[in-house]
Amino acid sequence: MLQKEVYPLIDILLDRGRTVLVETNGSININKIPQTASIILDIKCPDSNMDSSMNWDNIEQLFKRASQGSHDEVKFVLSSEKDFIWAKKIVQKHKLDKAVTVLFSPVEGSFEPRKLAELILQYNLPVRLQLQLHRILWPEYDRGV
Repeated sequence: MLQKEVYPLIDILLDRGRTVLVETNGSININKIPQTASIILDIKCPDSNMDSSMNWDNIEQLFKRASQGSHDEVKFVLSSEKDFIWAKKIVQKHKLDKAVTVLFSPVEGSFEPRKLAELILQYNLPVRLQLQLHRILWPEYDRGV
């Protein structure tokens, strides 16, 4: 989204009948993404040291898009139980599950998927557990963020 050429590209792909998913770190306003493209908004948690870059106006945009029929998602990548508690509060405060699918994904090697699953069940959170498949399928490849 930092490159202005992405917006015409999205339009071209949509005009050709393609499904377009735009994954973003949440720092840039999503208001220029067409309604018919789906957004996967990554909300950075405190352990990432990137949480201060979040553009919180995007939450309002997601609700607006949902009211117009969009099928967007919010993803939290969690490194610890502290991140989980923080993300739980964000989901509840903003009632995110009322507008989007909410994904909780544990950082491989930092937060055990089983522990995250137990916490999701314990708090009866309306979220989906998402594992980082690229880490499971190709653990020999180190990928940066």
